Amino acid sequence: MKASWQALTIVFLFFILSVCVLSYLSTSAEGATGWQIDLFCQYGGLGKNVECPALIYVGARIILFASVTYNGLPVQSILVAFQVDKPNGSQLLIAVQQTNASGIATTSFTITANSYPIFPSTWNSTATTSPAQKTVSDSMLFQILPLRPVGGLSLTTPNSTVNLDTRAMIAEVLIASGLIVSAKFRKDQNRHINIS
Repeated sequence: MKASWQALTIVFLFFILSVCVLSYLSTSAEGATGWQIDLFCQYGGLGKNVECPALIYVGARIILFASVTYNGLPVQSILVAFQVDKPNGSQLLIAVQQTNASGIATTSFTITANSYPIFPSTWNSTATTSPAQKTVSDSMLFQILPLRPVGGLSLTTPNSTVNLDTRAMIAEVLIASGLIVSAKFRKDQNRHINIS
């Protein structure tokens, strides 16, 4: 019984620590005043002008998100213009969407083999908004590779300078740590039940 209380205490302390770290990171990221916009996709790219951390293959659906804030708070019903540029400068996508209650506007697109003749290639996406006559924008580059190879993917990345979002990495470490503690707690519980 004592071991189960110790495990519960550890899980509770871990939870409190996770909440504190994540709230600190979110407040430090939202420290900028005035209108802000952050463009990212389902693979990452949070932060100002941060490159997408994943390599994207032709045919994959890409979902773009633009988070609009004012003094760190999300703003609803703001129009956001999305633009995706091919490597030659022409546009693949131009779309306008409105932010939801969380201050996020979304759009999606797919790059087909007919979109551009040269792969691999670097594409650029931009999200822009102009609330209160002040224009703010954010850009995100992403790498498009030819069709996904048969037999799977290599886990190595050709570019060792891929910029991963620090908040996402810390959150993943905290979640993994919580799963380890939780697994140890279940193992201790099972051992206690088997002994009884």
